[in-house]
Amino acid sequence: MSTTVSERQTNFLPDAIGLFYFLAVTAFLVLQTDLVASLTKAHPYLMGFAKFAILATFGECLKNRLVVGHWLPSKLLLRFLIWGIFGLWITAAFPMIDGGVRSLIGLQLWPQEPAPFWMSTWINLFGGFGFFMMLAHYWTDSMLTQGFFPPWQLFGKPQTIRWAKIVIISLFVFWIPAHTLTFSLPPHWRILCAAYLGIALGLILSFASRSK
Repeated sequence: MSTTVSERQTNFLPDAIGLFYFLAVTAFLVLQTDLVASLTKAHPYLMGFAKFAILATFGECLKNRLVVGHWLPSKLLLRFLIWGIFGLWITAAFPMIDGGVRSLIGLQLWPQEPAPFWMSTWINLFGGFGFFMMLAHYWTDSMLTQGFFPPWQLFGKPQTIRWAKIVIISLFVFWIPAHTLTFSLPPHWRILCAAYLGIALGLILSFASRSK
């Protein structure tokens, strides 16, 4: 019993700091919506980088807390940079998917409604997010612990097969509904919503890459 109490006392301060960090970032975004919106419109790539780096890296830390027992994973700054680059990727991908689907609708080559659902379907199943981006994250995450290796060495490994099954299930159960909500928002708020979803993305991919 004394060991359990000691562990709880040891983890209380880091857990409180983690919770405070998340709540402080969220409170700032809620209270400074006009500032965030204007900065997003003026500097979309910079803000995309910042949102993903700040929020999705928190997802990595939360995963580490749940799996390992402490908050800070190894090579935290590299993880911060990788998530920021994914933020740049999503910043470009969202308007590309939006414009592409609307062009198909305008040419009567795709159903008109519900447009957010079709945008979500395209980005998850055909637009690269569903597997290509997740595979890129899986590769970089693996390299942070194993060192550099070419991406094709991932294929055929038992852990990759488990990872792929979890990712495919998450596409239909979580990501298509979640991105349908995202594409229902005004364009300048989509990246912020995606950054919060990046917390879930970090958890899903990290658990998928390590699941037994």
